[in-house]
Amino acid sequence: MFPSTGSNGLYKAPLSKSLLLVPSALSVLLTLLFQHYQKFFTYNLQAVKEDFQIWRLVFGRTVCLDLKDTFCSSLLIYNFRIFERRYGSRKFSSFLLGSWMLSALFDLLLVEVVQYAFGITISSLPSGFLGPVFALFVPFFCSIPRMQVTQILGQFPITNKTLVYILGLQVQYVLPCSPFIELAV
Repeated sequence: MFPSTGSNGLYKAPLSKSLLLVPSALSVLLTLLFQHYQKFFTYNLQAVKEDFQIWRLVFGRTVCLDLKDTFCSSLLIYNFRIFERRYGSRKFSSFLLGSWMLSALFDLLLVEVVQYAFGITISSLPSGFLGPVFALFVPFFCSIPRMQVTQILGQFPITNKTLVYILGLQVQYVLPCSPFIELAV
């Protein structure tokens, strides 16, 4: 499905393997068995700011609460495992941690700006490991070469990167990252 990533699976990618297993298992368990505990994993910014429930920030930005979002995010993480092999696990984990922290900071800043500028209070945002996953699209765009796989109707080329971008759009529109999109839904 993703010819640009190699055929070695999760070999030499322990962080990607753990990012696939732990949040996916928690998401499946929360969706199928422990639905009454999902309220503890929601990314509720009001609870973080007013009640200082920092654990909501950690769990809400790590575990997806919908299985199709978990599936799409897992496919993206699996595809981006190539960067863990290129950079090494230590550098890859520092990149993920830094982008996770920056995206959490920007979430909080955007919510405050929207509340100050427009007077709209946003209490919760979509949960999941989306900030680091979307941050990995930049090195993917810049460093993975585009190779044509096939064509549709003889005019539209399908490359090895097309399916990854379609998955990213699917996650973006099914599970929006922007507080402005969240308001429209």
